[in-house]
Amino acid sequence: MKTGDIAAGAGRLQDSVKSIKLRWEETKDVWNDVRRAEFDVTYMEPIEPQVRMTLEKLRKLSGVFHQACQECKDSNQ
Repeated sequence: MKTGDIAAGAGRLQDSVKSIKLRWEETKDVWNDVRRAEFDVTYMEPIEPQVRMTLEKLRKLSGVFHQACQECKDSNQ
């Protein structure tokens, strides 16, 4: 990943969240009590909306970086 490559980082974040969700689902077979439910509500459920919001902000930031790079190129010509 080159410096400033936001899209690659965002892709890795998405992949990581998918992996975490799959692993979390696997725990249901061995951990299914009140504490797991509490952990789920407190830590796991907030992950997806937070990541979705983060990815949207990264897309916007990527657009700003792209525009800045274009303006720098245009001003140097």
